[in-house]
Order: sequence, then structure tokens, then C-alpha cells
Amino acid sequence: MVSKDIELDKILVKIQNELSAGLLYTHIRINNNTNKTLEVASFLYALIELLNEKGLLTIEELDERKKQVAERLVKKFIESGTGLMYQDPEYDKYSFESEACVECQDRLDICRAVCCKFPFALSGQDVEEGIIQWEFGRPYLIAHDTDGYCVHLDRETYKCTVYDHRTVPCRGFDCQGNEKWKVWLDYDKKLVNPELMEKIDQENNKIYAISELR
Repeated sequence: MVSKDIELDKILVKIQNELSAGLLYTHIRINNNTNKTLEVASFLYALIELLNEKGLLTIEELDERKKQVAERLVKKFIESGTGLMYQDPEYDKYSFESEACVECQDRLDICRAVCCKFPFALSGQDVEEGIIQWEFGRPYLIAHDTDGYCVHLDRETYKCTVYDHRTVPCRGFDCQGNEKWKVWLDYDKKLVNPELMEKIDQENNKIYAISELR
């Protein structure tokens, strides 16, 4: 009984530390971003007022250009992997009709469930349901352990421990012909793509790159 209590305490401490780290990151970012936003907004409004007063710019022209620039910035924001990340488009995972048909059981000893190392965002449904874990420091990416695998993967059987509640990307991923995540060099011969891990590392570096807090 005592050993179970100690183990539970360790788990609670780990959760508390992870939550604290995530909240600290969030609060620092919010504070820094708010200060920067106020500073930039002050300069921007002052510039707009001056240009408008001198007859060099009309509000109508500004509104039209603002829409064009906003579209470019949103695209760049998404491509950079920063900010909150949700699945887009989003589907109801329990009525998802495009589930992949792959002979996973016959291939796990070879591929070792490498697809469970892929980084991807959860859906609003996943987050609200509260079963699938996500990274506190990088919301709302699916949580991975120190070995790179999804925290919900059983390391001995390579099976999902939350299979009935798995995400849409897990349900829909087809390793036979996916060009972005090419698992197999030769699917029929069961030859794993030797460059896949490098691809995963590159994607993780892109997503998890956090600029220095100033």
C-alpha cells in the first residue's frame, strides 16, 4: 500500500511539474506578446494618423490592403508551426468514414509503430474529450514521451491503449502510399524507409522550435 502511494505521489509530482512548465511558458509568452503588441500598435496608429492627416493615405485604401496582408500573414503563421494548433479541417472521429485499411499487425515487428512518432495537432473534439494527452508546452500537439513515441502506445505490444478514442490522423493514416510520411521504401517487400526518422526529426524541429524569450 505504501509503495502504491509513493508511486502515485511521483506521478502527481510529474504532472504538476509538466503543468507548471506549460503555464510558465504560456504566461511569459502572453506577457511578452502583450507588451510588444501595445508598442507596435502605438507606432502603427500614430503613423496611420499622420499619413491620413497629410492626405497620403485614406482609410478605405488601408482597409483593403490590410485584408491582403492579413491573408499572407495567416498563411506564414500556419507554415511556421507557431501558435495554437488544431486539426484543420476537423471531423467527428467517431463517424469518420475514411479509415485506412492497413495490415498493421503483420508489420509491427518491422516498422515498430513508427507512425506513432509522427507529430500532429489534436482536434477540438479530442481536447474537450480529455482522453488524448497533448503537449502542455505546445498546444495542442499530441503528447510524446522521451523515446519519441506517443504516450498512449504500449511499448511491448506496439498497440494503442486508447484505440477506441484514437484521433482522426491515427484512423486515417495509410502507410502504403502517404507521400509526406513515407514509411515503406517497398511496401510489398516490407522494407522500411531509412530516411523516415530524419524526416520526423526535421518536422519536430520545425514544430517545436521556440524563439528565445526576450
